[in-house]
Amino acid sequence: MQLPQTESLYWTVLTVLGLLAGLALALPLGVPIFAVLGAMVGTPVVLGIVGLSLGTAQWPVIRRHISSSGWWIVGSTLGMAVGLTLGVTLVEQIGRAVVHGQINFRVLGVPARATSFGIIGLVAGAALGLAQWLVLRRHTANCTQWIRVNALSLGAGLASGSLLADAAVPRSGSFASTAILLLIAGVTAAVSTARALTSLFATQRTSAPTAGQ
Repeated sequence: MQLPQTESLYWTVLTVLGLLAGLALALPLGVPIFAVLGAMVGTPVVLGIVGLSLGTAQWPVIRRHISSSGWWIVGSTLGMAVGLTLGVTLVEQIGRAVVHGQINFRVLGVPARATSFGIIGLVAGAALGLAQWLVLRRHTANCTQWIRVNALSLGAGLASGSLLADAAVPRSGSFASTAILLLIAGVTAAVSTARALTSLFATQRTSAPTAGQ
């Protein structure tokens, strides 16, 4: 069952909006969550909000093609929470080993900042793709590419978004710079996953259950 062109576009728009909305929610909610839970527990909770928003945004398309589609939201939430937490932690540890102290993304050089965002995107995308793959594999064969597509597209999207933001906006970390970074990353991931999803559902057996939850 193949995604028609309009549905592929629908997926792209929803994915971008889901990522942006998730980040817009996570930022203001982070302060009270950290105050109650602390940084160690609060970080995956806050970052899980991004996955929850993304999975919920994608769900209207997913539910048309697979049964038990509610697990897509659960998987997206957990995958993004774990992936972003691991990605940020990895970059921080690498940074501390190099500069022997806490790193600040705003004062990093352009190449180092793009590389850091690329690593975060790669790890987060892999974890997100793995969690969503656990849902997809029940309904379509040969879907392991989904993990790779998510990892590479989110990594490339954040890295290229960082480079374009630095080229377009003089002050790193400003609202305009962040908006460009997130928009480029979201569009890159959305377009790439839309193409992959079309390919996956094109090979889906017509006899497979398609009722949404």
